[in-house]
Amino acid sequence: MKRRDMTYRIVPLASDEARDARLGATVAQRLEMLAELSKLAWLATGLPFPRYDRRHMPVRLTTLREQGRSEQR
Repeated sequence: MKRRDMTYRIVPLASDEARDARLGATVAQRLEMLAELSKLAWLATGLPFPRYDRRHMPVRLTTLREQGRSEQR
């Protein structure tokens, strides 16, 4: 299937829609699947797993306006 033909939706985990188990799994089971797929994807990179906790993750928060700016400053 081509990516442009695929459909998806993003819903809050606590919503009724998230309880719509189209995969035949609970929300918790789907999160476990996501964790396993993420782990396998990381292993595929050949890089070591990060050793920081969520509180110390290297992230950069931006607004949508900032994301729309060109990098020419």
